[in-house]
Amino acid sequence: MAEQTGFITVNVTTAAGSAPVPGAEVMISQITGGGDTVIYRYITDESGQTPLSELQTAELSNSLSSASAGPDYTLYNVTVTSAGYYPLVSLNIPVFTGITSRQPMVLIPLTASSDAGTNEYVPDCAPYKGGCGQVSEKGGPR
Repeated sequence: MAEQTGFITVNVTTAAGSAPVPGAEVMISQITGGGDTVIYRYITDESGQTPLSELQTAELSNSLSSASAGPDYTLYNVTVTSAGYYPLVSLNIPVFTGITSRQPMVLIPLTASSDAGTNEYVPDCAPYKGGCGQVSEKGGPR
């Protein structure tokens, strides 16, 4: 059977969604084999947006029958970090075959007295050392 794909795009903002956050690092990942594997890594553009990411999804036929064996979606995670903001993670975002999931991520600015990063979520990836699973230097899969 042909490979099934869906899409996700991430919009990073602050100020209750009214101001874009350019230059934020966005990682799209999936839990596989007990670890969170990064599939795409991007830096947001001037409008706080990532490119459209193509992702593998569950079989479309799963949504056509209540007797199907599996779910009709595949779950992905999004992690956003940016200097001057608390890191933000959105887990288990459903992506459906042929559908674009638009994921808004609203960052909260750090305060001068904050202790950010002490309990932050980090996928199984060294994000600042390059190379992560099947991620190319341009941010997409190889």
